[in-house]
This record gives sequence, structure tokens and C-alpha cells, in this order.
Amino acid sequence: MKLWIVLGIVGIFVVWYVWARYRQHQLARSRSGRGFEEFAGHFPPESYPRDKLRAVYEYFQSLQFVENFPVDPNDDLYKVYGLADEDLDDAVFELAERYGKKSPTDADLEGQPPVRTVADLVRFLSRLPPAQ
Repeated sequence: MKLWIVLGIVGIFVVWYVWARYRQHQLARSRSGRGFEEFAGHFPPESYPRDKLRAVYEYFQSLQFVENFPVDPNDDLYKVYGLADEDLDDAVFELAERYGKKSPTDADLEGQPPVRTVADLVRFLSRLPPAQ
């Protein structure tokens, strides 16, 4: 009986994994021909340095199964990248470091609009004080 439970759990994981890979490949195909230039074009260059945007872009690419995944500024952090709660917190701290900013404190979070998309996260990171 225990063997069937284990096989059922493994089966569910395999189906989820195959479905997630298929979904990401479909999304990447629908964005064919788009890349960093289109991503960076969403942000005014005088306010958002390209090297900082590149760090964010590459970070989100690394979260996908698909190599060179085309990141879109309007990507929902949860729906596309599976980031919520502690995972989102970890991403913010890592990206703040890559972005050359201080890690956010509770005071930095107060009164801030919710971070739901990649663009929201870029704007949030840009408002943090520089690392020293």
C-alpha cells in the first residue's frame, strides 16, 4: 500500500514538472525574437542603468527551464516565476545586491506599492539607497 502512495506522489511530481516545462516553452515561443533590448526599452535609460537592468533580466532568465528565456517587464512574479512570500523576499535581497543597493529594511517597505511584476521590482530596487 505504501508503494502506491509513493508512486502516486512521484507521478504527480513528474506530471507537474512536464507541464511546467511545456508551459515555459510555449511562453518563450510566443515571445520569439524578443530579448534584453525590448526589456530595457520599457525603462527610461536616464533613470535605469542598463547594467542594472541586465542583472535583473539575467536573474529572471536563470529561474526558467528554458535557456535564454525572454523576460517581459509585465511578467507576473508569481505566475511566471513562482515567486511569492519568502522566495520573493530572497529574490529582492539577491537583486538588491546585484543592483548595488542596500538590502531593504522594514522602513523601505512601508508605504510602497505592491511588487507584483518584474517592472514593479525594478522600480522598487531603483528607490533603495545605494550600498556603501
